[in-house]
Amino acid sequence: MLIKITRFGLWLVAAATLITGHDAATAQITGYPSKPMRFLVGVAPGGGTDFAARLIGAKLAEKCGQPVITGNRTGATGNIALELTAKASPDGYTFVVFNIGHLTSALLSRSSRIDAARDFAPVSQIATGTLILVLHAGVPARNLKEFIAYVRSKPGQINYGSGGLASNQHLAMELFKREAHIDLAHVPYKGTGPMAIDLVSGQIQVAISNLLGFYPHVKAGRLTALAVTTDKRSPLAPEVATIAELGYPKVQIDIWQGVLAPAKTPPAIIEKMSRSIAEAVAEPDVVQKLVAQGGGPAGTSPKAFGEFLRNETSKWLTLAKEVNITAD
Repeated sequence: MLIKITRFGLWLVAAATLITGHDAATAQITGYPSKPMRFLVGVAPGGGTDFAARLIGAKLAEKCGQPVITGNRTGATGNIALELTAKASPDGYTFVVFNIGHLTSALLSRSSRIDAARDFAPVSQIATGTLILVLHAGVPARNLKEFIAYVRSKPGQINYGSGGLASNQHLAMELFKREAHIDLAHVPYKGTGPMAIDLVSGQIQVAISNLLGFYPHVKAGRLTALAVTTDKRSPLAPEVATIAELGYPKVQIDIWQGVLAPAKTPPAIIEKMSRSIAEAVAEPDVVQKLVAQGGGPAGTSPKAFGEFLRNETSKWLTLAKEVNITAD
């Protein structure tokens, strides 16, 4: 595991250096793309990562004159889509749209065949989103302070759910547990959908997950909103305080989606795709749709995305080591 993490950090540095060294490689790539491109997604249709992939893919198709086919390859918290991308030809026609939970899950799994240093090149971040801490309405707590007091009175007896081991939901809750000094029992699910069903029915009591999917249950009275984890309140739920406002400034968590290419994809293609994504996410209709989903656009250069990934993975893998999170 230490080898995986160390090599991942080296890969990001090397990738950033490689792309920087090819700033001059803005030469036109004659004829690219000349056939349909694939966006692989490691989640089922309908989630935030799938939505971002399809939205950006449709806009890229308009700009590039070639279809962008979104293929959902679910399983192993996104690991299957990552493995398929790693094995794909590095010709600029296969990419994976992922979030940090997918990559950390692969790096933390003993059975994963992913080697980030060997398998991928960063392309761009594409979108951001908001996580919300929600509680089943039957739990006798109406705010964060009351919830923490309730959990401390029943250590280890309150269950929280996530979309899978080492998923962003799992990591986010473990960070909150550490900062709030509380003991919750983890119940991992095979995806956010089954977890949401059990949370709404009361089989589990609490979760941190995407705002858009869970806020309607708050409005219907089935769940209680305790806080959002972003640095600012969401315009979709302005009455819900940030967790920093409530005394936990270190629990600042943004969810995001990004794009990776197979390693050895030509740097000029990486650069062209990154710039096309930046143009796509800046389109007014794309911005409007992302904001309506509780997020926003985030097109970045390959170098900037590589640096961002280095910081994100370092943060979450350090936490995983501290609290003994694995993906197996």
